[in-house]
Amino acid sequence: MDRLQEIMQKIGSMGITFDDISPKEYEQFKVDGLNDTEGDRHLEDGYDCRKCKNKGYIVKLVEKDGTFYQTCVECKCAEVRRSIMRMKCSGLKDIIKDYTFDKFEETEPWQRTIKAAAMEYAKHPEGWFFLGGQSGAGKTHICTAICREFLLAGKSVMYMLWRDDIVKIKGAVTDSEEYGSLIDKYKKVDVLYIDDLFKTGKAADLSRQMPTPADVNVAFEIINYRYNNPSLLTIISSELTEDDLLDIDEAVAGRIFERAKSISIAKNRDRNYRIRKTVKL
Repeated sequence: MDRLQEIMQKIGSMGITFDDISPKEYEQFKVDGLNDTEGDRHLEDGYDCRKCKNKGYIVKLVEKDGTFYQTCVECKCAEVRRSIMRMKCSGLKDIIKDYTFDKFEETEPWQRTIKAAAMEYAKHPEGWFFLGGQSGAGKTHICTAICREFLLAGKSVMYMLWRDDIVKIKGAVTDSEEYGSLIDKYKKVDVLYIDDLFKTGKAADLSRQMPTPADVNVAFEIINYRYNNPSLLTIISSELTEDDLLDIDEAVAGRIFERAKSISIAKNRDRNYRIRKTVKL
């Protein structure tokens, strides 16, 4: 109601009276005024959309049988915002603000190589992008920075934290409808980021557990679908190297490395930024 009064005052300040405009023009004034208001969706997800001014919707004027109605249409930024919130709920908080290329540390040549390759892929996305190897070397940061650029460009991005999401997918395997609906999201989204592919826990003897056949089957179903649909972009990070993945399953690994710009970071604990502040005595 307050906003309607503002619109009426604006119309009056322009020297326009009801006699000067048609009913349609009057309703359009109101619609334009509503579309001109600022929303606050950006405070939640960090994404600034000038088209809807962060309301998440655009008001349209509809005419039926000589009567005019206002209807709200979802802005194109809504899917971007859903992607951002999915990624935030999966553990990547403040991805628009924090996971940027500028904030990626590049003091060593190997870091500069990774950043340059990632920025080139984000600018000219073709094929897939794989980053594997040393834990704590910034793989998730750099891959998320790529996703961030795609999100800002309006692409639909899905974040898949392998160790968590594989449990949900396998849990639905006995219900074909639920399973199909769940896995289709990963298979068909424009951009899929699989974080920590084949991440497993430790066995009783503290050795690395191998992925189960069910894990490999799910990975193959997702990877193979996207492999056969080259327009779908796929970004993968893993603590495993190319050889590690080939040892697990050549069919999955082969498809990844045929499609992907592939970089493996050699295992070296000096490259683990999570322990760089540790003082060794």
